Amino acid sequence: MDKEKRQKKIIEILSLKTKPISGTVLAKKFNVTRQVIVKDIAILKAQGILIRSNSRGYYINKSNKLIKSIAVKHSNELIEKELYTIVKCGGKILDVTIEHPVYGEITGIIDVETIEEINDFISKLKTSKPLSSINDGVHLHKIEVDNEKQFNCILNNLKELNILLN
Repeated sequence: MDKEKRQKKIIEILSLKTKPISGTVLAKKFNVTRQVIVKDIAILKAQGILIRSNSRGYYINKSNKLIKSIAVKHSNELIEKELYTIVKCGGKILDVTIEHPVYGEITGIIDVETIEEINDFISKLKTSKPLSSINDGVHLHKIEVDNEKQFNCILNNLKELNILLN
């Protein structure tokens, strides 16, 4: 299969799936290396295809949900509580952004919406440092919600935790 056909098939597969698909799975399907898939995805993104990626793989976001941003400040010990609070109110944490003194904005993809995904994310943080540790705990999150009621639930609960910045 040539490159163009493979890239069209990748778009088709990602458009039909609701969960991320790993580069390894795609590579096996097309009998190419994972690096070939990484390159294909980069080309497709450059062409304007809205492919997102997280630690579980690639996907095309087909959501018609609201995406909101929040600013928070807290210690590393409150990360888990913060994420649980957002998910319990119906939110999905898309990313984290910090302001770096040299590089400007740095964004990391989080992409969690279940307790299981939070637990997996937290276990990975134990062997690394969170981006927010660079900025004394100050960071932004993009959050996906179904409606304003869910977003207000998140805001109110984060206020109660005393971590929401106004």
